[in-house]
Amino acid sequence: MSEDLKEKQSQEFYEDSFADDQPARRGRRERRHNPSLFGPIVLIAIGVLFLFHNMGLLPNLSFNWMAALQLWPLLLILIGVNIVVRQAPRPLGGLLSAIVGLVAVGIFGYVLLFSPDGVPWSSTFPSATAVDVQTQEISYPADDVQSARVEIDMGMAGVNIQSLEDSPNLIEGQISYVGDLTFDTSTRNSEANIFLRESNGGLWWLNPANWGNTSVPKWQIGLSPRVPLDLRLDVGTGSVDFDLSDLTLQDLNVDGGAGSIEMSLPDGDFDTAFNVGAGSATMTLGENGRQQIEIDGGAGSLTIHLPAGREARITVDGGLGSFSVDGRRFTHVSGDNNNDGVWETAGYQNAASPLDLIIDVGAGSVSVNTQ
Repeated sequence: MSEDLKEKQSQEFYEDSFADDQPARRGRRERRHNPSLFGPIVLIAIGVLFLFHNMGLLPNLSFNWMAALQLWPLLLILIGVNIVVRQAPRPLGGLLSAIVGLVAVGIFGYVLLFSPDGVPWSSTFPSATAVDVQTQEISYPADDVQSARVEIDMGMAGVNIQSLEDSPNLIEGQISYVGDLTFDTSTRNSEANIFLRESNGGLWWLNPANWGNTSVPKWQIGLSPRVPLDLRLDVGTGSVDFDLSDLTLQDLNVDGGAGSIEMSLPDGDFDTAFNVGAGSATMTLGENGRQQIEIDGGAGSLTIHLPAGREARITVDGGLGSFSVDGRRFTHVSGDNNNDGVWETAGYQNAASPLDLIIDVGAGSVSVNTQ
């Protein structure tokens, strides 16, 4: 057999094999390129929601993250359904993927925006009554203590903190918890160190139905108003009320996490760092004192209430979020736009005890109102 004939037969065999394999190749290629619209639809919906919120177009709505998080297994189911429907031939697979995305947006959007008291099926999840909820009384005396560093890492049940009245203790309270409670105390050279933390809650805390569960009472904590405090608070996911208005602060550091915060600050000279996180917060400032308050708005919303007679300067990095200020009291003295720059009250430059607010809005919203 000649070399030319062998080459011709080899070429014909290759062409026949390629032709036989073309339908399978096309089928794989079509399945591989079948579009998924689930992710884009969900991302667009989230973006539109936060955009409208930051523009102030949804003033009467609040986000119920706890109710939405209770349904996280449903999100896994919808993602799995999306993977299955994408196997359908084009364009049916893309259409079904879009429908699954719209269903996800509809369900989670409704629960997030319109279920302030939680979803009705949340009771079907295991609750705190199925585990051992313990309660412990804590206290530490203020004898010979001239200053204190207090660090509180809070559980998911929430916390109320206020000033003690007619008590010889530096700290006292009632703590309900699941798992273990760490309460370490010591004093050295008239300075006390206190560390309070809930830990090892186990699988109970991994179930979002139990987050904020009212069967675990809020922590009730009192602090001495007579001892200067370096106070560090990690909120986590619970709702908290910090009435610090009667305390003596040297320094304050608050990490807001995903919880909701109501906080009142005292008079006096101290610095504050406040990370709003992803929750919502309201901060009421004292009437006097030389203070610098640094705020990282994160992705949450923060409302700051400023006393009417307080002289202040606000330095703002607008980021992707929104910022608003009382234009009757504040003048925009520098910056390119209304979401960036420096604002001052008329008497700030000559004030004996000025307030400095340094705000990084982030992706959330920050507003400063005058009381």
